[in-house]
Amino acid sequence: MADFQKLSVWALRLGLVLTYLYSGSYLIFNPGPWLGYLPEWFKNLLPLAPELYLQLQGGVEIILVVSFLSGIGIRWAALVSSLEMAGILLFYGVDLVSFRDFAVLGAAISLFLSYSDEKN
Repeated sequence: MADFQKLSVWALRLGLVLTYLYSGSYLIFNPGPWLGYLPEWFKNLLPLAPELYLQLQGGVEIILVVSFLSGIGIRWAALVSSLEMAGILLFYGVDLVSFRDFAVLGAAISLFLSYSDEKN
C-alpha cells in the first residue's frame, strides 16, 4: 500500500476504535440506557437477560477495538462490524441518529475491502 493509503486505512481503524471503545465500554458498564434500542420481539427471543446480551455485545465491541489496534484479524473484525451495523439498521430501523450507523457501516465495509488481498 502507498503511504497515503496506509494513512487512510489507519484513519478508518482509529475512527472505528474510538466508536467501539465508547459504545463497548458503555454497554458493558451501563447497559440500561441501551435497552430501549432492542426491539421487543428481539428481547423475547433472547435466551438470556437483555442486559447481559448488551454486555456481551459490548465485549465483542472491545474485541473489535483490540483487533483494529493490534492489526490482528482486521478483515474479520471489519466483517463483524459491518454485520453488526447492518443488523442494527435492519432490525432497529432508521431514525434521526441512523446517520452514525451508516457512517460506521461504510467505514467497516471500506476497511474490509482494504484488507481483501491480505491474510488478516
